[in-house]
Amino acid sequence: MGKGSPVMKIHDITAGLLSLALCHCGVSQVPLFTNEGFKVPQPGSELFFPAANGAHPEYKIEWWYLTGHLYSDSGRRFGYQATFFRSGLKPATSMGTSPFGNQQVYLAHMALTDLENGRFLFAERLSRDGWDAYALQGGLSVRNGDWTLQASDTDPDRMNLGFSIRSEAVVDISLTPAKPVVRFGKDGTSRKGPAAEARSFYLSHTRLETTGTIRIDGATVDVRGSSWMDHEIASSQLDPSYTGWDWIAVQLKDGWEVKAYLLREADGSASPFSALIWISPDGDLTYRNSNEFEWNKGTFWTSPKTGYRYPNRPAIRTRHPLTGEPLGFFFQPVMNDQELALPGTSYWEGAGDILDTDGEHIGSAYLELVGYGGPIRGLQ
Repeated sequence: MGKGSPVMKIHDITAGLLSLALCHCGVSQVPLFTNEGFKVPQPGSELFFPAANGAHPEYKIEWWYLTGHLYSDSGRRFGYQATFFRSGLKPATSMGTSPFGNQQVYLAHMALTDLENGRFLFAERLSRDGWDAYALQGGLSVRNGDWTLQASDTDPDRMNLGFSIRSEAVVDISLTPAKPVVRFGKDGTSRKGPAAEARSFYLSHTRLETTGTIRIDGATVDVRGSSWMDHEIASSQLDPSYTGWDWIAVQLKDGWEVKAYLLREADGSASPFSALIWISPDGDLTYRNSNEFEWNKGTFWTSPKTGYRYPNRPAIRTRHPLTGEPLGFFFQPVMNDQELALPGTSYWEGAGDILDTDGEHIGSAYLELVGYGGPIRGLQ
């Protein structure tokens, strides 16, 4: 990325914004600022709501990420992804008052899986700070063109998401938390690598009741289902030794969720900063370190667009936090082609079902696979 410059190539911004990885480990000496002057998330820091849902421009990188599984009354199934990225070009303590600024740039990815027609639609936008692209402080209000994520004016616990994918689809949904927000990291920060500053504030709504409409093929479809939302705030990028990551967010039918991820070293092995986290029906967290779960990549799918190979049918084995008994589950994509084939950084992110070792359907999930198209630009 060009330090301090508002002009950045789209593949560099995409790679840099995607380079936040998810992790936690023990506390070490943590600097207050990066070499660029951005704040570093500090262990033990308090976060206050609803301000914590808004933008934090004193940190370099931030994203609001949503995925979900939606169904019509007739059983038609959709999956969706909506990600709003904010990247600071230089440190700031406020968003400023100018209609156009040189402090922030905004990237957004939207995707819709239409299972009935076997279609995967996606789009990307890159905008500089201005009246049509922003992330406001003090509460949730994020925009990139007509793509918006905002807190509801009438219900403080609800948020509204709206986006279109060219003229092919329009999604307009409301999301209400079914469980309290979760903050990952035993010290209040989620670690991302061996460097002391490689950490984030990491907030998740792991189960959001979702209702709304999808306009597609000239018709409006009423939908309902469940979503997942992450909000991550940091100032450091992926450790230079990592080549990418495999990440999954699982919603089980019994009210539990699982977040698991592999951070991949240059030789393809899993970094010790990889982790698996159980979220109980009450929102309690149980952490599994990299040596306490297995991630078998399973079979690979080859993209006809890019030629990249993605291990999109992983199997995971670990122990249940209540019983301590070993268990395993498998991710089965609803369709193979859920690749966002983008300039510079293509990746696979898609909806799927979770099956137990007997092949029974026990939940739903979203899987993200980054770095399988060769080196990711802009990470160092």
